[in-house]
Amino acid sequence: MSANEVLEQVKALPLRERRKFFACVHELETAIELAPAAMRKRRIRRPDATARRRRIVGDKVLPNLVLLAREQERY
Repeated sequence: MSANEVLEQVKALPLRERRKFFACVHELETAIELAPAAMRKRRIRRPDATARRRRIVGDKVLPNLVLLAREQERY
């Protein structure tokens, strides 16, 4: 549904229903304006990949399998 179709539908509403519609739209707009400010304050926590690797593997040094495969390739 396009914006023009929505406007035609709203114009066809009785005055009381039209006011209710615009009041709801206004509430949604104010809620959207307040939401980004609250989201900016929230800190994003990212997983610690190094700590997870140490828990799984320990302090072992794993070989770089990509480099080993490249060494074994023929040129």
